[in-house]
Amino acid sequence: MRRFSFEYNGMRNHEIYFRQFEGGSRSLSENSSLRNAIEKEWGSFDSWLQSFKTLALTRGIGWAMLSYDKRDDHLLISWIDEQHLGQLNGCTTILALDMWEHSFVADYAPSGKKQYVEDFFVNLNWEVVEKNLIEARK
Repeated sequence: MRRFSFEYNGMRNHEIYFRQFEGGSRSLSENSSLRNAIEKEWGSFDSWLQSFKTLALTRGIGWAMLSYDKRDDHLLISWIDEQHLGQLNGCTTILALDMWEHSFVADYAPSGKKQYVEDFFVNLNWEVVEKNLIEARK
């Protein structure tokens, strides 16, 4: 049975999302290739983090994504409104933040969106995210 593209992308997005928490919270090393790539694009990790959080908190439902464009060797922040629309052509998702209501309303209520985003980064395993970048660069 063939899957529709939105089903496939939705499953893939969730696979990336949940894998980011495997092994528990791990910080991003100061000299990691991911941190270096982020700092190359945004000047500092904190600048990138603020930009990413702002995107996640100011849009509606969807996904905040950090993707790698192998052709141009760049990291990109993007917003995906729908599972089947907005995926960046030729790019690999490195980090995925699910901003659909089902991901946070039960635990945070609609007004807790900001705390959900903060807790997302507290619980993130950055080693997994870095491995995503390493694999995307191959």
